[in-house]
Amino acid sequence: MLMAPSWKAPPPKDDQGYFDLMSRAIFTAGLNWSMIEKKWPNFRKAFADFSPRKVANLSERDVKSLMENPGIVRNEKKIRATVENAKTILGLETEYGSIKAYLDTFGKREGKLLEDLQYKFKHMGPSTARTFLWSVGYSLTPTKEERQWMKGHHEHD
Repeated sequence: MLMAPSWKAPPPKDDQGYFDLMSRAIFTAGLNWSMIEKKWPNFRKAFADFSPRKVANLSERDVKSLMENPGIVRNEKKIRATVENAKTILGLETEYGSIKAYLDTFGKREGKLLEDLQYKFKHMGPSTARTFLWSVGYSLTPTKEERQWMKGHHEHD
C-alpha cells in the first residue's frame, strides 16, 4: 500500500519488489492513490508481477495491448517508462548486483541519490523519487511539506 512520508516501510526482499514500488509511485503521480491501490492487482497481472526481465522484454504489440487494458491506467508515457525502467533495473543488477546495493552506494547523500534516480529512470520526477524512496524504507530528511503532513498524522511519527 502506498502511504505518505515517515512510515517505517521495510525494504523489499528483491528487485522485483523494488520495481513494483517504483512503478506504483510512477503510476500514482498526479492521480488518486486509492484508485491506483484498487487497480494494483490488475497492474501486477498486466506487468508480469513486475519481473524486470519479463517487463524489459515487452514488445511494441504488448505495449499496445496494455494501452487497451481497462484494468490499469492507460497512460502511454507511464507504460513505456515502466518498460524502459525494467531495462535500467537489469543494468543496475549487472553493475551493482541489486537495486538495494545501488541505493546503498549513495550512503547518506540523499540529494545525489534523488538526482541520480531522476536521471536514470523515466517518468521519475522529484516527488516521485521521494515517494519511491519512502516506500522502500529509505530514510529521507523530510521536506517542509512532508513535516507539515506528519504533524497531522501522528501514527507515522
